[in-house]
Amino acid sequence: MNFEFSSAITRGGNVLTPEKIIISTDFITWKKRNKYLIGVDSISIPLDKISGVEIQNKILGADIIIISNGLSKITAKNFTAADAEKIKEILIK
Repeated sequence: MNFEFSSAITRGGNVLTPEKIIISTDFITWKKRNKYLIGVDSISIPLDKISGVEIQNKILGADIIIISNGLSKITAKNFTAADAEKIKEILIK
């Protein structure tokens, strides 16, 4: 089970540095090319450490906040509302 979601350009996402959420069988990973376009910033959280998922709906699109137990927090911006709901549905299972 591998899922990959990318921020939407039509929802205000950046063309050169889109944010990506990758959900595998064990981890969720957030990736974004850094502002210098050379490397990639990323955060990975084990799925069993996720304590909550919040969706902040905006006029165009949605932001996703994934909260973990004692680890880092993922804030992914400018996704479509449908993608945000699908991510939340996958993570809550």
